[in-house]
Amino acid sequence: MISGRARAAGNPHMVLRRSLAGLVLLARLGIQYLIIAQLKRISRRGARAWRTRLDRAGGRLVAAHARRHGGLMIKIGQYIASRPDIFPLAYVDACAPLRDQAPARSFAVVAAVLDEVYEGRTAKHFARIEETPLAAASFGQVHRAWLADDGRLVAVKIQYPELATTVAADLWLVRLAVRLFALLLPGFPLITVYEEISRTSREEQDYLHEGSAADRLRPGLAERGLRVPAVLWPHTREKVLVMEYAAGTTLGMLELGPLGERERRRMADVIIESFLYMLLEMGFFHADPHAGNFIYDTTAPQGPQLWLIDFGMTSSITRREAALYRDFLDCLRRNDTDGMVDLLTKLGWVLPGADLANLRVLAREVFASLGHLSPTTFKGSRREAELSAKIAEFLRRIDGLVLPRHTIMLSRATGLIEGVCMELVPGTNLLDLIRPRLAGLTGLRTQLSRWWQDLQETWKAYRALPERVEALAARPAPAQRSQALLAALLLIAALQLEPGKVRTIAASVAACAVAIAVLRGK
Repeated sequence: MISGRARAAGNPHMVLRRSLAGLVLLARLGIQYLIIAQLKRISRRGARAWRTRLDRAGGRLVAAHARRHGGLMIKIGQYIASRPDIFPLAYVDACAPLRDQAPARSFAVVAAVLDEVYEGRTAKHFARIEETPLAAASFGQVHRAWLADDGRLVAVKIQYPELATTVAADLWLVRLAVRLFALLLPGFPLITVYEEISRTSREEQDYLHEGSAADRLRPGLAERGLRVPAVLWPHTREKVLVMEYAAGTTLGMLELGPLGERERRRMADVIIESFLYMLLEMGFFHADPHAGNFIYDTTAPQGPQLWLIDFGMTSSITRREAALYRDFLDCLRRNDTDGMVDLLTKLGWVLPGADLANLRVLAREVFASLGHLSPTTFKGSRREAELSAKIAEFLRRIDGLVLPRHTIMLSRATGLIEGVCMELVPGTNLLDLIRPRLAGLTGLRTQLSRWWQDLQETWKAYRALPERVEALAARPAPAQRSQALLAALLLIAALQLEPGKVRTIAASVAACAVAIAVLRGK
């Protein structure tokens, strides 16, 4: 049987056809949008009517292209569907069906991947694999299987064979699109968007990364009522991920009405608390929390449970950024829009030289309009059109707008969380759901708890310092020169860390090691 790698490498015509189709679509839409941008100077009404027709046709064309070619195109379509604040509503609605289920491949395709990965010994890992997939995603699909050694029921995620080649071709096309639309949005950091798409695409092709991310977040999410399937590492490979089977139905396919208001609110609370934990406590978060990645399970003896799956797309922030976001939420709790703008500046969203006065005025108006409104009632209203026009005009005038690297994934995750929670608790606002938790994030009890944890970590590090220094000093004389060099290198590395407690401890340990090594050498 021909392996996926050989098939992709031996079929350059497939990649060429894919790239040509993307170029034709880009030229067909991009040129018209550029013409409309120039037509606005002559006839705003004519440009608006043309733009409306083009948005409807463009949404259908982009969704059809993504469905036909799969891979990264499906992922981009899902992103469009999750961001009505960025993309025209016609595009959002057309791409909405791509959010929960991508087209599946035949079992023969994924079976060939299994044979390649396990070197023809698939039967030693699985007693049986169901041929009909449980779900299909943009980069692979999931099948139910039973382990050969103990018969345990598992979920097997298998990557599509030609993925690396098609993703590389699609990234080239996305970069070209970014350069084209940069002409329509001068000053907007589209290249940062491309770089994040490129980074996450590489990470999602490595299932070892996904498994490690799931392991990292599992304990803390479990404490907040959100389960993460265990990874079965003896059977997991870079292109095959074997996980604990999570029974149930995805929120994207679940009929929510019969659950009752209290249960739906409980689920929304679990999701919000888990997301705040990932962002503010861990500094590492799931960046693709759409409805298809939450599973509602009613089979557990202890009652209904909620699972979170698919940790291929993640992102991280530093401890400093997490602290600033906590301060931002405290300003949100106090309705301090000026404070929010100042903190966004510290976080790197806007450069210090930008027009902060106008940004504060705009922030007050947006917050006053959106602070307590349901997105479903606001969407499509005249007030939304007015605010959108104001924001668009401000973005055209602002000098110094930037997007820190992590904010692309953070804004995506926040938008998806909002979409899921609004489905669970219709008629509410995400801010209203978050507000009851904001006092706890910055309250005295929480701050004392964080201070105590930092103190414990610092004490453990310093308590181990004498033993480490003594062990270093007791080493044989012939190794002293190399030890002094190593300690000096460690000191240099420690000083490159971000300023804070960790850097202080690491530098202290390295400095003591250098001193001991030098003294022993005299």
